[in-house]
Amino acid sequence: MFRNWLIYKLYRYVRESIEIFFDWVLDLLIRPRQYVIFYYYLFFKLRTSKLRSVDTIDKPRVIFGPCPIINNKYWANALKQAGYVADSITLQIPSINSSDDFDLIVGKLFPIIGEPDPLKETWQKLKVFEFVLQRYDIFVMAFRFNYLEDLPFHGKEARLLEKFGKKVMIIPYGSDYYKYSKIIDQSLKHNLMINMPAEVFNEKAITKKVNYWTVNADFMLMGVMVDDAARWDSLPVSPLCIDVDQWKRDIELKNADGVNEAVTIVHAPNHRGFKGTEFIVQAVMELKEEGLKIDFILLEKIPNEVVRSTFTEKADILVEQLIFTGYGLNGVEGMASGLAVLANWEHKEISTLFRRYSYLNECPMVSTSPETVKVNLRKLITNPDLRRVLGKAGRAYVEKYHSYQGFSALFGEIERKIWYKDAKCDPMNFFNPTNENSYNHKFPIIRHPLQQNRIPD
Repeated sequence: MFRNWLIYKLYRYVRESIEIFFDWVLDLLIRPRQYVIFYYYLFFKLRTSKLRSVDTIDKPRVIFGPCPIINNKYWANALKQAGYVADSITLQIPSINSSDDFDLIVGKLFPIIGEPDPLKETWQKLKVFEFVLQRYDIFVMAFRFNYLEDLPFHGKEARLLEKFGKKVMIIPYGSDYYKYSKIIDQSLKHNLMINMPAEVFNEKAITKKVNYWTVNADFMLMGVMVDDAARWDSLPVSPLCIDVDQWKRDIELKNADGVNEAVTIVHAPNHRGFKGTEFIVQAVMELKEEGLKIDFILLEKIPNEVVRSTFTEKADILVEQLIFTGYGLNGVEGMASGLAVLANWEHKEISTLFRRYSYLNECPMVSTSPETVKVNLRKLITNPDLRRVLGKAGRAYVEKYHSYQGFSALFGEIERKIWYKDAKCDPMNFFNPTNENSYNHKFPIIRHPLQQNRIPD
């Protein structure tokens, strides 16, 4: 038996060694040709590209991408509305989105003919890089999914952008930034390992990319992703924005209290563990067993149009997320729709920072954990007046901080800092509530009955 085991182990070792050898040989054959293509582009294409002189630019042109996230289209739309030339570009279209959700699609701009291979992908990426260099001035990217991603010379991207007078702003989306060993909240780490286990083995690569752009980016917007962050250059609670007109509720909220009529609770998870879905389902079930009338709608992997119609026509309460600290796009959409929204602000390491130096105290979300979700739901179900007050405050909050106008105001400050080198602008204190000149005080302060995002007893 030991002999068979030894033969098997020896066979595995030899087979894996041969595979590694041939991969190495293949890499040696491909990499020089990739470099030949790169230097051809550098000396014969990029040098002769028709790039506008920085001195002739009235307003910088902005490109968001190529990470395949819908936020890029929203940010681009916000700047278009403010008079910028701005577009979103994506490598691929996520399953829950359509081609209309992005301005530019790499595969349509420069399709690969036949079966993809490393050399064809190198040509494609360099063509895309030349395309965006010619047309845009400020590049807004995540730590991952950059233009020269996965190429042997990807480390030259920042230097090339700087050489051609471009500026880089980094806005992470999540898995491009989080290093699991550095996450403070262990419940968040636990659920990330459940929902996205592959990233456990990518920590070295993630760290390398984060360190690279931390040093080379002109501006960084981290939002609440401050675990192990070496740098941020402004402190919005979240940089997300939406078209508030598309999420406007036209139907009055019901006067239901769970006794006279059913209250509709909605939850829309992309990753159940990350959102704490199991605790929400359990809390709703227990409240129903106690006699409260509840309609529970679970929205998963469905088009955004269905989410919008549910929020604006049916829902009374949105439970956004209970594990991750803060809120995502779903929470913004819920507040814009006039719903009472529950999300986790229990992590004091993060919430204290954003209460002191940003606008979290204006946020009308009910801070909720797995341990308090049942209690908070009961309070909101049985109190339609409180739901109405929070919904009205939530709508005003989104109009102020998460509308296209709100993002454009922040971007204008960033533009003055990195493009015009205006020494008087101060993005770090743009949202400082103690600063009388901050954005917070240019519009009425959002008032609501919550105390540190908790419902008072």
